[in-house]
Amino acid sequence: MLFSPLIVGSPRYCEEHAMTTWRRSLRCGYSLLTLLSTLSIITGVNLTSAALALPGSILPGSFGTGDEARGVAERHSIRELVLVKDQPVSPFLSDFDKICETVRDHFYDKNTNGVDWKQISGTYRAMLSGVKSRADFEDLVNEMLGKLHSSHTGFVTDSDIEFYMLPAVMHGDMRGHEVEHIGVTGYRDGGEFVVSAVLNGGPADIAGIRVGDHMLTVDDQPFTTAGSFRNKVGKPVTMRLRRPGASEVLSFKTVPIKQNVLKSFLDSTERSATIVTVNGRRLGYVHLWTMANIAFQEALERVIEGKLHDTDGLILDLRDGYGGSPWGYADVLYRPDILWQQNSQKEKPYSQHTGYGKPVVAIINGGTRSAKEFFAYELKASHRATLVGTRTAGAFLGAGAFEIGKDGLLELAVVGLHLDGNLLEGSGVNPDVEVPAENAYREGDRQLARAEQLLVQQADHRTVTDSRPAASILK
Repeated sequence: MLFSPLIVGSPRYCEEHAMTTWRRSLRCGYSLLTLLSTLSIITGVNLTSAALALPGSILPGSFGTGDEARGVAERHSIRELVLVKDQPVSPFLSDFDKICETVRDHFYDKNTNGVDWKQISGTYRAMLSGVKSRADFEDLVNEMLGKLHSSHTGFVTDSDIEFYMLPAVMHGDMRGHEVEHIGVTGYRDGGEFVVSAVLNGGPADIAGIRVGDHMLTVDDQPFTTAGSFRNKVGKPVTMRLRRPGASEVLSFKTVPIKQNVLKSFLDSTERSATIVTVNGRRLGYVHLWTMANIAFQEALERVIEGKLHDTDGLILDLRDGYGGSPWGYADVLYRPDILWQQNSQKEKPYSQHTGYGKPVVAIINGGTRSAKEFFAYELKASHRATLVGTRTAGAFLGAGAFEIGKDGLLELAVVGLHLDGNLLEGSGVNPDVEVPAENAYREGDRQLARAEQLLVQQADHRTVTDSRPAASILK
């Protein structure tokens, strides 16, 4: 979009008249908004918008005193403002300004973690002219947001599964917000997407995608977690990737699914529940992918009190995935293990255990974040479980989600959090037993192997505090 001036008189008259008005207005201390409005009439150029397009301009809504006007005058001459009429306005300007305003008004720390947000946003605003695509805009905004040094702060578009997942989390929605995807999470590294987790039983898992793979393309187009699979449900797609250690680019085929992302995480959590025998001990395993809502707590309790109950110990995998709501997840591990049984004439006999009292080992890593860090902290502080792996993410803030245009979403840290006076943000939870990651989620998983070893030892040395039968307890 170009400014189309209606110049009064010659260009030289316009510029000289504008310069005179500019200087007089500054001396009178008029507000910047009044000044620019007056100049707009003289020049026929929308100088209010023009000034905002200049590097270092103040944000919309913050027009104020003559001091602010003089500050702009020191940086930009009226010639610059008039000449900007020939500069195209970035199509991303409106979304950019909304993001900057939202950070200014809602970020949990009014001092923006000690950085000059006004200066930072002005610097990146000047870079908009070089942004040619939505993907470039996303990269630019996230680079800018990174200057806040805060977790739970990032910008996504409708090409990312988080665009659909975050609103589902906020509304506790397990049915809507469906999206085409293959069941991977990760992060962008330049032009590649690095896989950090693969959902159990999802299309990527079935296809053989691994943690650490660098996803390149889908059907010869750049890989994104959602956009690459739009309108391709039930249709085979070809993915190209780089795998560490492999000399050539690899190709895989898979068939995307369309599903609520939280439902995919829930299904994967339930599918992960297994029992393995190690040195004669039956060990239960479950991977809690997220703690988004009550459905995940109920699923965790269901598998622990059901399928995994009659085991000698439990491995609770908290690696990767997402956080959510922290309350109540540990309850099943603290409640006494009592067998509830009932029968009646009209219903089948029913029984249920009320808790799990065997040893527990939890696996954590740098992808254990948010509410799952609280879970890890809770288990460690109470000595209910041994933590194995590496330090958690240190991503412990309350977040909000803000719509940006039709196809953008800003996740923003809006609440600061402490545990026992401790700041987990930026520090995380340390494991009891440090074990570096190796072959995560596949054969030779070093952290899982160490967890199994520790759990067998704890099961072997478990002290039976009361061996009396239940009937004698009632006496």
